[in-house]
Amino acid sequence: MIYSNVRELVEQQQYIFDTLWNKSIPVDEKIKEIEEGIQPHFIETIRDPHELNRLALDLGKSARKEILILYSTARAFLRHWNLGYQENSKEVASKYGVKIRVLTPSHDSIKQQVQGHQYDHADFRYIPEELQTQISFAVFDRKSSLVVEIKDDTKDSTFEAMGLGTYSNSASTVSSYVSIFETIWRQSELYENSQNQLRSAEDELSNMKEYLNEVMNEVAKLRSPAKG
Repeated sequence: MIYSNVRELVEQQQYIFDTLWNKSIPVDEKIKEIEEGIQPHFIETIRDPHELNRLALDLGKSARKEILILYSTARAFLRHWNLGYQENSKEVASKYGVKIRVLTPSHDSIKQQVQGHQYDHADFRYIPEELQTQISFAVFDRKSSLVVEIKDDTKDSTFEAMGLGTYSNSASTVSSYVSIFETIWRQSELYENSQNQLRSAEDELSNMKEYLNEVMNEVAKLRSPAKG
């Protein structure tokens, strides 16, 4: 046993106690969690990109109903899915019937792979430039979320491109990201419909111009004097 009234030592021990107290869980809350099987809410910051990637793969494998993913850039999508998430998502989609929806900025290489049926297990929509975000995030079964900042999108390596990550099962946090995803999903559908209508109008206008040119050519032939 050590007894002391040295100010520096007392303050040090007080700091240690306060730190542990602030990180502790009230006993009544802990008992309720054990009795009712409730998982405590948490928000965890992750700095190690390798840990972020491992966690993303593990959360993807554990999903049983739905995975929502939004990518900040097309390069972020290509880095992530080429790193192993494509096979991971195919497995849970085929084995457990997990519904996967993905929002990603448009890119020719992504469209080619989607049209080539490499990603038939997921439903894709493309984000117009004005709806792009500064972060990528995923929501698993609407119970947990993983958010990752992009530190340097010019990097080819996922681990060099990723910044800080946030992992949480807080209901308010998860529901906020679900709301963001659903809003952008609806906006992307409206954008896609408007683009389809615009292309249809352009095709119709092109056909009208072609028909008009043919008519004008015929009129010109009728007006020109006959030879011979």
